[in-house]
Amino acid sequence: LVSGSSGGGRPFEDSSPGWTELPGFLLRQEEEEARGTGIVSFWHRFCAIVKAPGVVAMRLSCPVVDNDAERRGWCKSAAICQATLAPLLLVWCVMLHGFAGVSPATTHMAYAIALVLGLMLAAVVNATSRVSEPPPYHEAVAFVGFVASIAWIYALAAEMIHVLQALGALVGLSDTILGLTVLAFANSVGDLVANLAMARAGMPAMAAAACIGGPLLNLLLGSGLATLLGNWLVASPYPFEMNLQLYACLVFQVFTLVAMVSIAWSHKWEVGRNFGIGLILIYVFFMVTCLGLEVWGGQKMLNSDIAKRLRNGQDIA
Repeated sequence: LVSGSSGGGRPFEDSSPGWTELPGFLLRQEEEEARGTGIVSFWHRFCAIVKAPGVVAMRLSCPVVDNDAERRGWCKSAAICQATLAPLLLVWCVMLHGFAGVSPATTHMAYAIALVLGLMLAAVVNATSRVSEPPPYHEAVAFVGFVASIAWIYALAAEMIHVLQALGALVGLSDTILGLTVLAFANSVGDLVANLAMARAGMPAMAAAACIGGPLLNLLLGSGLATLLGNWLVASPYPFEMNLQLYACLVFQVFTLVAMVSIAWSHKWEVGRNFGIGLILIYVFFMVTCLGLEVWGGQKMLNSDIAKRLRNGQDIA
């Protein structure tokens, strides 16, 4: 069977899924790291064992196109698994937190549809590709990998938020202050370093655009999608919870934006060192205010939903 041939003179094994390549595909990166360092210590093996379940799950559901690898990283058996599991991954991420408006029957139906769709895609990949070379549509698989990677990032971020909430409950910190400190720093440190590097490299316009575009993406696209999904899956209109610290955030945000535009316009869009110092001082004062509300305001006042009181016509004092 191995030496035989089917139509067109191609080996019969070339049209099979090639399951023997799957273990090597899943462990390829670990083997390359071990060969690169030349040292396989106990700590390296321990870390590889600990992260193995997550690495295998991600590689079986997130396709990658690597132009520097052999056959551009193509593995037919892995592609079949990825086509089967990617739709299930997307449904799992959507249903990760659970929604009040979605019944268990709807959830089971969504998983069933995703499974059928994944099996159909796997059958198409198996019928239209070969083990020895990537198919013509291999480049388009990178877009599927991009969507699957976003789904994994969403799932990991959701679990990190759950861990933060658990830590906040243990030490007595509110969700708002955790979002303003730990989560905000984690989201923004990478952008801060990148923007500083671009400014020092002589690209201030790009750095300034990134400083504005990043928060706009989080505010408009993040809030827009959250509101849309909230109205669709939870309640319409969606009741937005607003506490005292969030009101303080909005006040500081509006004040900062108005002050920045006013100062820049009054100086003919030329800003000096004092402009940057002023923005840093505003942020410091903002953090001191939020931490002061957290420490001296009391949990009852901070967790009080002011928006709900306004909707019910109650006094917010």
